[in-house]
Amino acid sequence: MAGKLKMMVALSLTTALLASVVQAQPFGYGAGPGWGRGGMMMNGPGRGRFPIIDADENGVISAEEAASAAEEVFVAMDSDDNGELSMEEYMTVRMGPQNGWNKERQAAREKEKSDRFATMDADKNGSVSQAEFIASSKARFEEADADKDGKVTPWEWRSQQWN
Repeated sequence: MAGKLKMMVALSLTTALLASVVQAQPFGYGAGPGWGRGGMMMNGPGRGRFPIIDADENGVISAEEAASAAEEVFVAMDSDDNGELSMEEYMTVRMGPQNGWNKERQAAREKEKSDRFATMDADKNGSVSQAEFIASSKARFEEADADKDGKVTPWEWRSQQWN
């Protein structure tokens, strides 16, 4: 009886110890909470945000998935929750690693991003409304959908991302 009790105590302690180690693991890439599914950055399977936008995980991004992702991004960027993005709000959100190793490339990407903001600001009032942001996102989706079948494949996605 004492042997069984010792064994039960040892198993319980081992289980508790292992559970605490697993619980202490940091958030990161891979399956799990947060942006896991392949990583938000461009170093996981599916490159960048593709696996995040592809909500049903069928290997293509539908118009609905793209529209939902655009709404989520807008809400995340709109830090003062006023329904409009200022240039500061838009530029604050960083997409990609941007570790600062290549200062020239980083400056060029920031310029491209600033230019995108100016293009989205259709009424030229210095801010981008949710409607303007969604319209721009829709145009990018349609541009990426090379065969015009209403879906964006990984090949179409990569072609647009690198141009």
